[in-house]
Amino acid sequence: MDAATTASMLHTLQDPTGIPSHPLIFQVLMVFTWIPHILFVNISLGAALMGLYALTKRQDPHWQLFSEAMTKVAKVGVSLLIVLGVAPLLFTQTIYDPQWYASNVLSAAWVIGFIFTLTIGYLAWFTFYMKNHGGHAPVWAFWLGVLGLSMFLLDGFIMHVLAYQGLHPEQWLAWYTPGGKVDMSGTGIHAYELPRFGFFMAMSVTVFGAFLVAYGDYFKVRADRAPAYLAFARGLGTKIALTGAVLQLLFLLWWLMDVPAGIHIWSHPMTWLLLAYLGVLVAAMWLARNKAEGQGYRLMALSVGMAALVAIFREVLRMAYMSPFHYNILDYTVHWDVPSFALFLFTMIGVGGLMGGFIITLVYKAGRVQGAYQADAGVSKLGTGSLASTVIWVAAFLGVGIWIWLRNNG
Repeated sequence: MDAATTASMLHTLQDPTGIPSHPLIFQVLMVFTWIPHILFVNISLGAALMGLYALTKRQDPHWQLFSEAMTKVAKVGVSLLIVLGVAPLLFTQTIYDPQWYASNVLSAAWVIGFIFTLTIGYLAWFTFYMKNHGGHAPVWAFWLGVLGLSMFLLDGFIMHVLAYQGLHPEQWLAWYTPGGKVDMSGTGIHAYELPRFGFFMAMSVTVFGAFLVAYGDYFKVRADRAPAYLAFARGLGTKIALTGAVLQLLFLLWWLMDVPAGIHIWSHPMTWLLLAYLGVLVAAMWLARNKAEGQGYRLMALSVGMAALVAIFREVLRMAYMSPFHYNILDYTVHWDVPSFALFLFTMIGVGGLMGGFIITLVYKAGRVQGAYQADAGVSKLGTGSLASTVIWVAAFLGVGIWIWLRNNG
């Protein structure tokens, strides 16, 4: 299709009812919520791979303990990445609904299969986790772990395909009617970009490596974690993080060269900012390789900053791909719904902020204590505040619903 026809199609496929608040708000929230999601994706994939690799070297006590720890990290991480992935997906569906839903229809079988493969992968990994204790994991459990990791990688590739296909609306009709015949099977993988997918796999190496260094620093206050083991984890982490940062830089250059020239991505300052930041990240990982102790939180913070820049870069790139078709999210029809928007903000900031802050603080402090943890006054107050905010939220939610019902039926 030509650009004019594609532009007309995209605007026709937009939700005719519009959205309840300014699209820029949804865009910012989409970027903001994607950051923790991708960080847990990175940590989970890295932990799963290293948990399996470490098991093959379990004759060494450090590797055996490391395998058990990373198997647990991956188990928890997958749970969190699923939960944290809901918000950015919903915001994407709100302002990029033509792109997301068209791509989902074109590869519908893979979208449905995503649920089953994710379930199979998690069940396989959980079984591996249950068996990987004390150096006695049977061979079949190891292969279940391999199956679990394979399913996670497949699911990541499916998400990559769905996102990338959405960037090429000019090809949707050709994909839907190959050879002039309608294909409603939804079994096609129509487009993918290896350097882009490779970049995010390399990002998992970087973030996981930084996580390992932070892991070593986090547990150094506990008497049941041998200093030699923590030094082993830090040393391994710095090597992994440095390797990942270099691979990211190489994959990013390949990715940028693969972007069509008409997108003009090289002229955007965000491109050069991300390249420069990755250069700084490589330097930081290199400098930390000989003295890793005490560097964990700094390297993890640098990794979070890198994830934030990648999140923004993804959105810059998506807007650049949509620009030739005159698709601008700021043109989306807005019908302000103040009560629902206020309730949404209260949910995210009040309930999510307080409850999330309470859980993160509690887990962080409890993990640094051997045995039973006794919450201090600050954590107790935070818990009380999170509970109170939840009660107020439920009351506000029901109150708004009852008010709207009475207004419309009174």
